Amino acid sequence: MDRLRASLPFRDEYRAAFGLRPGQRLIVLTSTWGPHSLLGANMDIVRRALAELPVDGYRVVAAVHPNVWFGHSGWQVRSWLAPFLRAGLLLPQPETDAWKAALVAADAFVGDHGSLTLYGSALGVPGLLGAFGEAVVAAGSPMERLGAALPRVSPYEPLEEQVRRAMAAQPGDERLAGIGALVTSRPMRSAALLRRLYYARMELTEPDRPAIPRPIALPLPLPAERYEPVPPAMYVTVAAGGDGRVSVRRHPAEFQGSVTGHLPDPHLVAAEGEPDPRWARAADVIVARPPAPGESGREAAERLFRRYPGCRLAAFAGGPGARDCVAFTREGARLRARWDGAEAGAGAGATTAVAASVLYVGLGDERGDRGGAVTADVDIADEVLAGRLALEGVQRAFP
Repeated sequence: MDRLRASLPFRDEYRAAFGLRPGQRLIVLTSTWGPHSLLGANMDIVRRALAELPVDGYRVVAAVHPNVWFGHSGWQVRSWLAPFLRAGLLLPQPETDAWKAALVAADAFVGDHGSLTLYGSALGVPGLLGAFGEAVVAAGSPMERLGAALPRVSPYEPLEEQVRRAMAAQPGDERLAGIGALVTSRPMRSAALLRRLYYARMELTEPDRPAIPRPIALPLPLPAERYEPVPPAMYVTVAAGGDGRVSVRRHPAEFQGSVTGHLPDPHLVAAEGEPDPRWARAADVIVARPPAPGESGREAAERLFRRYPGCRLAAFAGGPGARDCVAFTREGARLRARWDGAEAGAGAGATTAVAASVLYVGLGDERGDRGGAVTADVDIADEVLAGRLALEGVQRAFP
């Protein structure tokens, strides 16, 4: 706890080490071991975190107890979590301090009755309980009190709304602060007190240098998981606001379950070569590979329309860095979107796929290549990444 507190002044450095962009939120899923743990009792929380939190607005870390790794093997843990790792879940190795850095960097956590839940709450990180082993928690302990104070994750409400509510309500909560204060009765003194005790028991002379809690080392880049050349299919919502503003939110299609209230009127975006027929046959937008040598963009689009029966828009990267997007409709219209401004094209959000989604929603009900030029200010996952799109060939401006 002392080292976590000593690290708090460097929160921005830890967030940068996890690759967070300004405005992105880091959610830490903490799981102890055993059947009452988060992974043992409610693995669906991992799916929901990847399914319901927009991929451009959130990063998710799974901090899993070493007993799980060494009881089941690293191969087994990665196998269980493989679909989520492909979708961007971060999984620190158990022998590193990356889980500590993640707690310092976190915006919120979803935990169980393990010690990380208590540490996170003591740091002031807002939290929810995805599981809690009442039967294995000592009566009257700080953990029992915390279990009564933190809200449980509801299966009937979008997870993002629950996370936002915790982030709004828990900072400054005196009850939670009082429970967090029970972690240690000698804050920031444990290193000195324990070293004095150990050397006295060993009947050795204590070193002269001070024993102080050091900040946690910045985590090295997490080991890259093997990933497929085809990106995950996404359900995308594009909400039109006033003054030509649109908001884009993307969610992995594979993890969508019965709780779909967080996805009002989405469309499906898949990449050319998507192997899963559920997404390949139903995709509204196909993000295409470059046309074959000697093949025009329109010819490539017609080939894609024959291959993907549900596709209405075929989109191609129109320039380096995915700053331009050229798209064709099944009815023969040619559309174009171009990112303008200093921030456009920076990061994973401003991509051909995002531009294609904005073009798709801007098509309206008419057909043909009669549209003019429209400029739209685009924010991705609540302005995590903002940019301006110049749209050509769309049938109407956004309301």
